Amino acid sequence: MESRRERAFPRTKHKKVDITSILRKSWYHLRLSVRHPSRVPTWDAIVLTAASPEQAQLYEWQLNRAKRMGRIASSTITLAVPDPDAQRIGSGAATLNAIFALARHYQSLGLHLGEQVETTENGSSGSSVPHEESNSGDSTEPMVRFMGKKHILLLHAGGDSKRVPWANPMGKIFLPLPFLAADDPDGPVPLLFDHILAIASCARQAFKNEGGILTMTGDVLPCFDASTLVIPEDASCIITVPITLDVASNHGVIVASNTGILTESYTVSLVENLLQKPSLEELVVNEALLDDGRTLLDTGIIAARGKAWAELARLASSCEPMIEELLKSRKEMSLYEDLVAAWVPAKA
Repeated sequence: MESRRERAFPRTKHKKVDITSILRKSWYHLRLSVRHPSRVPTWDAIVLTAASPEQAQLYEWQLNRAKRMGRIASSTITLAVPDPDAQRIGSGAATLNAIFALARHYQSLGLHLGEQVETTENGSSGSSVPHEESNSGDSTEPMVRFMGKKHILLLHAGGDSKRVPWANPMGKIFLPLPFLAADDPDGPVPLLFDHILAIASCARQAFKNEGGILTMTGDVLPCFDASTLVIPEDASCIITVPITLDVASNHGVIVASNTGILTESYTVSLVENLLQKPSLEELVVNEALLDDGRTLLDTGIIAARGKAWAELARLASSCEPMIEELLKSRKEMSLYEDLVAAWVPAKA
C-alpha cells in the first residue's frame, strides 16, 4: 500500500451550505446514472456490511427494492455481507471480508476472475458465498486484476446504535429521512440509504477509468457536492471537513501537511497523522489546528483508486486467516485506527 495517504476535503470557511440544492443535484445525477449508465457512469457493485445473516437477508430485500424503484442500476451487482458467525470483527476486517465476499460472489455468478469483464448484464444480490466455493493459491492475482477494474461502493451498515437501539434490527441506514419528500408527494418517503446513494453517485466520476472503492458509513448523511471530489491516481484518500474543537474531542481527527493543492472548494494534501478523540493538548502538539482554530474531522468516507485499490484487493484476498484469528481471540480490527493507519507514516 502507499506509505503516505492523500486527502481531499471541502473548504467551507463558514460559508452556509445549501443542503437542499446539494441533495436535489445529487438525486438528479443518481437518476441519470441509473437510466443512462453508458452516459453517466454508475457503480459496478454496491456492497453493504451487516451484523448477522438475518440482517443481511433484510438488507438484500432493501437492495432489491432499491433496484425496483430505480435507485440502483440493473447492471449493478448488489451484495449484503454479514460479519462471520454474527460476531463483531471491526470495520476494518469487515471491509476486507466484504471485498473478498464480493470477489467470491462474482465467481458464483459464473464469471472467471481472470477474464476482463467490463459489465454484467443482470445484477443480483445475495449474502456471502460459503468459504468452500472460494479458490486459493493461483487465483489471487487474477482476482486482484479483475477486482482492480471494478468501481465499488461499500457502505458500513452493521453497527449498533446506542441512541436509537430500536433501529438496530432493521439497520440505521434504512431509517426514513424525509428530505425532498415533497418533491414526489405520491412516492415513498426517502430513506437515509436513498440519500447516501444520491450523494455517492456524484463521487463515481472521481475514479474516471481507474477501478476503485468508496467506503462510507451508513448512519450519517454527508451533505457535500461529491461531483467536486478529487481522488489522486493510484492513491488512497480520506475525506475530511473542518470542525470545532469541542466536536473533535469525540471523533477521529486528521493531521494534514502544510503543502497541497488548493482550490475554491477543496484542498488535496498528504496526511501526516491520525488522532482519535484528541485533547486540546494533543491537537496542539501534533499541529492539527487550522489557521481559523478548527481541525479536520474524519468523515468516514475513504477511497482507494488504481494501484492503491489493487493493493487493498490483494490484502482482502488473503484475509481469511486473519479473520479466523480475530474470531478466536474475540478482537476487532478498526478501519480508521488499523487499516487506514497502515497508510500513514506516523502510524507505521
